[in-house]
Amino acid sequence: MKTNRILSREQAQSLDLDERVALEARVTDRLVAENARPPQIGPDWTIDDYTNRALWLRRLHDWFGPLEGRSILDLGCGHNPTPLYFALAGARRVAACDVSPKALACVAAVASEFKVTDRVSIHQTPAERLPFDDASFDLVHGLGVLHHLDLERAAPEIARVLKPGGRGGFVDPLGHNLLLEFARDYLPYRWKHSVKGTDRPLRYADIRRFGRHFDSCHWEGMGFLWIPVAWMFGRGRSRMTRMADAVDTCLLSVLPFLRRYCRCVVTCVEKAPADPPWPPLTKGGSGEGRPAGETE
Repeated sequence: MKTNRILSREQAQSLDLDERVALEARVTDRLVAENARPPQIGPDWTIDDYTNRALWLRRLHDWFGPLEGRSILDLGCGHNPTPLYFALAGARRVAACDVSPKALACVAAVASEFKVTDRVSIHQTPAERLPFDDASFDLVHGLGVLHHLDLERAAPEIARVLKPGGRGGFVDPLGHNLLLEFARDYLPYRWKHSVKGTDRPLRYADIRRFGRHFDSCHWEGMGFLWIPVAWMFGRGRSRMTRMADAVDTCLLSVLPFLRRYCRCVVTCVEKAPADPPWPPLTKGGSGEGRPAGETE
């Protein structure tokens, strides 16, 4: 059966870091050529125009709070215009980080077009080897990035560059739904990428190991009904997707065990302030971050 994977998941897991980086750069360069489009930003644009596109984006940016004056690392930004969005929302400094030169060229061009190059910098580097000083960023953002990384090497790097009291927020595909996993690898759908490299949708055990490098970690599966609705009506924001979000919210609050079978997971981590007013948390403590009613 035909798949869009260049390598099997097992082969991808066996690559060393330089091989992983080279493969991901090649895959992302190709996807940029196929999918990159200029952002549509009107004169009345606000960050809410972006975050309201999906429930998980809203949840992620509620975790971040106001962006004005913040220093932000956009990890694995690809050709997404998120560095531009953060700069337009008032961020003092945005470091756009990716392994793909073509993706970063897109980000640089967009930053120049919207005259935010004084606040957006470009860095071609893997997350496992960040070229930044300790405690450099208030926030670390990642959209579809953790599931491409060697988390045992990337997590301490992310923790290192976060300032005391800093937060990280990530949205990634969740890998507990076996039917969805089969579709991702083998079934055609409209927004499916033509190629995939090292990606491996996250499981809760992966997130728990990642979270042990921070002072707090919690996560939430989201997008249970989004899967059939998007399949039938498309991914764009519509009346049907808004209805799916509303039903999802109610359904998952009543039946939280369904969260593990959702489309994606929002992972939120935090580094304790330098002088916290509370006793330090035990990193990776029993059940930390596990949504109520769920089990490993």
